[in-house]
Amino acid sequence: MLLKTITYSFGEAKYYAKFIHFKFNEDLKEVVLENSKQIFADVESFYGSDKYVFISERGLGTSLDPSFIKSLNLSKMKAVAVVSPDVAKRRDELIKEQNYIKGSFAFFTSYEAAEHWARTFD
Repeated sequence: MLLKTITYSFGEAKYYAKFIHFKFNEDLKEVVLENSKQIFADVESFYGSDKYVFISERGLGTSLDPSFIKSLNLSKMKAVAVVSPDVAKRRDELIKEQNYIKGSFAFFTSYEAAEHWARTFD
């Protein structure tokens, strides 16, 4: 059940009991550190001390510098799922991103598959 939605200039966050689905705008070229800090400040505020799974949905044209992940407080994040229309084209990029995540990490071509995976975490 959807609990809350926050719309940003660069995307939309949908909060559920155990996971968040963040869909970046299709025309967004790069996820910048300031955007990520804003997202995770809101996530921390919403989930408090509870752990969560983060689903990041972004198009092929949207890049993310994985090195700034270490500057975010992700201690309560259990897992990350990346949804992208053609994962094979971004496999190298996602492997670099995975190196900065301490929990489980997976990539999917559909949101539905990522949501199903996220719901397996308790």
